[in-house]
Amino acid sequence: MSLRLGVVDRAADIASLAAFRIVFGLSMAFSTCRFLWHGWIKEYYFVPKHFFHYYGFEWVRPWPGFLMYAHYAVMVLAALGIALGVAYRASAIVFFLFFTYAHFIDKTNYLNHYYLVSCLGLLMIFLPMDRAASVRVWRRPQDAWDRVPAWMLGLVRFQVGVVYVFGGIAKLKSDWLVYAEPLTIWLGANQEFPIIGPWFGYKWFALAFSWAGAAFDLTVVPFLLWKKSRPFAYAAAVSFHVITARLFQLGMFPWIMMGSALIFFDASWPRRAMERLRILRPSTGEPVTLPGLPSWGRALAGIYIAWNVLVPLRHWLYPGNVLWTEQGYRFAWNVMLMEKNGAVDATVVDPSSGRKWTVYPTDYLTRYQSKMMSTQPDMILEFSHVVADDFARRGHPRVEVHVEALVAMNGRPARPLVDTRVDLAKEKEGFGAKRWILPFDDTPPEM
Repeated sequence: MSLRLGVVDRAADIASLAAFRIVFGLSMAFSTCRFLWHGWIKEYYFVPKHFFHYYGFEWVRPWPGFLMYAHYAVMVLAALGIALGVAYRASAIVFFLFFTYAHFIDKTNYLNHYYLVSCLGLLMIFLPMDRAASVRVWRRPQDAWDRVPAWMLGLVRFQVGVVYVFGGIAKLKSDWLVYAEPLTIWLGANQEFPIIGPWFGYKWFALAFSWAGAAFDLTVVPFLLWKKSRPFAYAAAVSFHVITARLFQLGMFPWIMMGSALIFFDASWPRRAMERLRILRPSTGEPVTLPGLPSWGRALAGIYIAWNVLVPLRHWLYPGNVLWTEQGYRFAWNVMLMEKNGAVDATVVDPSSGRKWTVYPTDYLTRYQSKMMSTQPDMILEFSHVVADDFARRGHPRVEVHVEALVAMNGRPARPLVDTRVDLAKEKEGFGAKRWILPFDDTPPEM
């Protein structure tokens, strides 16, 4: 796709982007209100005594007192501003910054769709999606556009497409394709599912489900783009996401993807309905001259595309199985790939006196934080530093922290994850490989 899009024949109907903006804004307002309604602000930001930070973002902390509630209230207003097209650019900036900040407070709560929402929110800052079906156009009809440069639509399609494509590439592993894990575990626990539930206990069904999932992720984008296959592809997408939403704890992710997949339809698909509802003015059909993409814009678009392509591939820079080490695992669309359970104990040693203490994660963390930390090496490292800092405040500086972590992954027996001989209090976080992670035992899971 050329980036020289200032001419008429390289334009796209704005109706699709306007509908995407409305759906995105309303769904974000709903999901944020849902967060408030369930009391998760208190659970995630006030109850924990410690937070797990993303490398380089240690400064991101919860606001004190009611300000965290105000933070989410502002997010609701910004999301509604996006949907309605009220102060759209400011609303998009505020929503992106506030949403990303909130979910960078504690990586315990990382979810793939949080990352997707941040990416889409960032794009919306730069795309004039309020040029149709918005309060801006209602107040200033002269600001209305019938079409947009095609690269704008293409960039949103690219962002949604990488979720599917890299999600499919990530499934091209023996655990998924050969051993049907972790679906064998998950389906076996859901045999009460209507109609097809009794089949969930059969290995052949889990294997077929695994292959179908990989095939779906790898092919749904081209099939959605092709007009003849589009109705069938979208029906498959809705069925796939509804089933996964019912079976697995994926939060808003399936519903966000169902709405986002509509971006692959013809750019004018919602125009007739939006015109009948009088939220979109009828197209004049007159030729228009649209702004091209300047050189700095092409550079930014190139950087953005490169980021989205390279970041999911960064795990190849690290030794070992990415599902085991989790180095390069986040921000890479690794969806539904593993079932990991772990147990962690830490032994604190004071070299000067020879004294030893055994500490448990729940002495410092919530149960959910402890559960998530027990299988993720970078979180185990940060936990070790939390323990060492606590002992230093109690008059025991320069203690050693040795961690025993037993982890079971995808139906295999529990095995040690980290080297107990290493003093994790002296190890530093960074982008380098963590040599203290023990090698993965690739013994096939029990069939």
